Amino acid sequence: MKFLTAIFLLLGCASAHAQTAFPRFRITHIREVSGCKQGDQGLVFEQGHISAEDRSRPLIVAIYLEKNNGSFVTIRRSYPPGTANVRLDIFGCDYTGNNYSYIKYADESYYQFPTVDEVYKRHQEVLSTQKPEFVVTTVKPNPRCPHSFRIESGFVYSPAGGRVDVKLLVETTSGIWETMHLYRYGTGSVNINYAACDLTGNTKAVASFGYDLTLSDASKR
Repeated sequence: MKFLTAIFLLLGCASAHAQTAFPRFRITHIREVSGCKQGDQGLVFEQGHISAEDRSRPLIVAIYLEKNNGSFVTIRRSYPPGTANVRLDIFGCDYTGNNYSYIKYADESYYQFPTVDEVYKRHQEVLSTQKPEFVVTTVKPNPRCPHSFRIESGFVYSPAGGRVDVKLLVETTSGIWETMHLYRYGTGSVNINYAACDLTGNTKAVASFGYDLTLSDASKR
């Protein structure tokens, strides 16, 4: 219930904010790519979305991206009036996935974006006071196996906006709990689509910021 309350509060705040004259920006698409040294995965921040009531004014977006050493870098982009969906195509081998975005109308000279030190401080406060959470949202009977289930989807809440790793335990009819590893960047739904003929439908989950993942046999079935 605590988790769902957090989601409703988050969505409620977003709805209330959307009714004001302040613009909003969020990164909507992040993916991992190969091509970095020593086989490490890099990140591409692909797309973002702008919500602005006043579509006659140009905008400036400041994106703060966390690096593997814990520091932040800033990338600024300017957009013409009426812009909504934007291509970012920001690639790096040294990004954790954690990010913060600020936006203003270009003519708002009185508004100053925060410094990277201020963003770093805020990020540390978030990490120390709020933890990521995960719930399984859709479990359905398995049409191919009587008395078994499909674990179809879940939902991640990421207070820091970065990568959340989920250790998902799925109970079998023999009493054994099989382990799956999932992840998502930021808050939102996760497709699981795991089915077998010996699932009770019961699950347990632990969500955390960034731990090494090892795919189990369960995730391959």
